[in-house]
Amino acid sequence: MPYVSVVISVHNGETHLEECIDSILDQTYQDFEFIVLNNGSTDRTPEILQQYATPRLRVIHQENIGIARSLNKGINLSQGNLIARLDADDLSLPHRLERQVEFMRQNPDVVLCGSRSRELIGNKSFSQKVPYIEKDEAVRKILSCLNPFMHSTTMFRKKTFLETGGYSDRFKYSQDYDLWVRMLKLGQAYILKDELSVVRLIEHSFSNQHNRAQKLEGLLIRWNAFREFGGDPVKTLIYSLKSLIGLISPLSSIRQRNLFGDREESWDNRAKAK
Repeated sequence: MPYVSVVISVHNGETHLEECIDSILDQTYQDFEFIVLNNGSTDRTPEILQQYATPRLRVIHQENIGIARSLNKGINLSQGNLIARLDADDLSLPHRLERQVEFMRQNPDVVLCGSRSRELIGNKSFSQKVPYIEKDEAVRKILSCLNPFMHSTTMFRKKTFLETGGYSDRFKYSQDYDLWVRMLKLGQAYILKDELSVVRLIEHSFSNQHNRAQKLEGLLIRWNAFREFGGDPVKTLIYSLKSLIGLISPLSSIRQRNLFGDREESWDNRAKAK
């Protein structure tokens, strides 16, 4: 059985899907299976997936059941001990799996491993704006302020994932953030210094309504993280106030940036297009 399962759920991802799939098939580490769930796509996604003849790639066509249920289905069907996540418009750099597998094998107490990433806006690539947090203790403290993990950089233990109950339908936009908080009740987290993924960001891709829902979810998850792991009360308050201001005045992102800095912008205001 493969040691790693890479799991992707895609809905109408024709624009970047081939580049995403090729980035996994070209990994230096090859002991993996690749599960792609076509989550009710109505564009050319099925035709693109049909082009790949490799037995390493397992494609599941289904109606749109939502991102949380789709990912839970894919991970439950997987055979690997480790799960690598990637969103369908992002890329994994060639040594990503090799580097993360090596680290997870050497650190059995770590249940969740991320990495630094590159941010791609149009054709321009930048270092990530999210503050880099490395070790478990620091990750726990910052969770009450923000989510330090880019979803497309994460690798986690399937056993721990199943013990948490998986991604929750309770959260529509922040399923990963909620999952990390629950996983860290069962083990440690670590974020590698290596830039192992390229994350595609699209400015203002969500409507104000979606942005408000995302902020509300974030506030609840931050509170859960603070109750579970503690953290810096002042920083937690500042980040919470920033979200509350955004809820009251959705057009105030520039004023928020002036007041609090732009370190959280890549999460809240330059939302991923999924």
